[in-house]
Amino acid sequence: MDILYSADQCGAGKTKWALDLLASEPGRYVLVVDRQLMAETRLKEIQDRAALLGTTPHVEIVSSDGVAKTLGGVGTRIPDAGLRASSKPHVVVIITHAGLTLARRWDAFKLWDAIIIDEAPSLLDREEYAACPFEAGGLSKFYNLAPTEEEGVSRIIHKRGFPEPPERWRKFHQLALTGEAKCDLNSWDDLDHRADAWSAWRLWDVLKLDGVFGEVIFLADAFDQSEAFALMSLSKGVRFQSFRVAAPRVWAPRPVTIRYVSEDRRASTSWFKDERNARDMAKVWDWMALETAPDHLWTSNSGISATADIIGRKVTPRQAGSNEWMSWHRASMIYAARPSPSERRFYTALGIDPAVIETSREGNDMVQFFMRTSLRDPASTAPVVLRCFDRTQAEFIAAKLADGYGLMAALDFDDIGLDLKVRKGGRPPSNGRARMTPEERRVANAAAQQKRRDAKKKAA
Repeated sequence: MDILYSADQCGAGKTKWALDLLASEPGRYVLVVDRQLMAETRLKEIQDRAALLGTTPHVEIVSSDGVAKTLGGVGTRIPDAGLRASSKPHVVVIITHAGLTLARRWDAFKLWDAIIIDEAPSLLDREEYAACPFEAGGLSKFYNLAPTEEEGVSRIIHKRGFPEPPERWRKFHQLALTGEAKCDLNSWDDLDHRADAWSAWRLWDVLKLDGVFGEVIFLADAFDQSEAFALMSLSKGVRFQSFRVAAPRVWAPRPVTIRYVSEDRRASTSWFKDERNARDMAKVWDWMALETAPDHLWTSNSGISATADIIGRKVTPRQAGSNEWMSWHRASMIYAARPSPSERRFYTALGIDPAVIETSREGNDMVQFFMRTSLRDPASTAPVVLRCFDRTQAEFIAAKLADGYGLMAALDFDDIGLDLKVRKGGRPPSNGRARMTPEERRVANAAAQQKRRDAKKKAA
């Protein structure tokens, strides 16, 4: 199976390419977006483009939101839409990432021209459970475990009715109903002697689209560094091919400053939410409140409310594809999305480096968020100020801006008096950084950036 993915560095160009194709070229397409709000935006954009071009595509959204809930599950309604629309010469069916993984079958879309998937979807649905021998009897009553070719892994088979499972098992029940769920138990008897947590998961298989569409296309920044790319690469029948939707664009030079408050301790949701760190988190909010510009976009997944009055607009962390804040020059993101120790073991067992998952979840999420600002505009030369929690995050963002857009960011450490004790056995500082002063680190970072710039010019 061949999968095409865009190698362009900015989502704005990919989006324009997709919308122009869908509006101008008669054919049958499925467009997959990350959320319902974006589906509504894309529908209007396609219709507006079509009106200018004089084309008349049939465009509809199939999702699990709104009135559509009364018409049956989205997994059934998606193939139904394919059956209804197959006779139309020019049609675009818009679904969400969730719908992509829930669709019961794809044969209704046989010989459609293309499925275009905007942004990298989440393909793995995984839950962890504390081992409890008292629950083995109840679970075995409703679910069988069948062996697989993977050692220590079983397929979960739903046996009989379970109309209203307890809240603790609701997600597990939903996974089991798909018929594709697995767990890391050989039998329910394993719970009698298992000390650590066990997990159940469902991994969506992209090969379900094989032979259905003329082309399967992914449009996402750094797609080949994503968790989705790594998981799909596990299938031997998948072949990836990159392409460009437009000629590479050149970003105008501009001042970019990335500010951070932790030199060594990495951001983590457990640290953010720990009540013992409430005073430190209050200092972080006060630091963010120092940004007084009204064009300040900010977010956090700390799980607690800001204790300071932060000027600007608070949004959820994932805002891929939005152009709403292209004229804004300030953004802050207190965010962590690294895999847990058990997740690291899980991905290692699959043959995936956990570092790839960390880059995909945390690093690329942060770059996507910061690229909602005027950094998205290649012609803008306005100074930009970004804020994040730790130095590792700041360095990752700076490297992405340098490699993808030719923008050289200055890193500034703001010592706000956080009590950041790093436990022994943690990641050791590299290149002697722990012995550097903030000024020495800024000089070292500038030298590293100049080295990357020189290497880039030499390669060109």
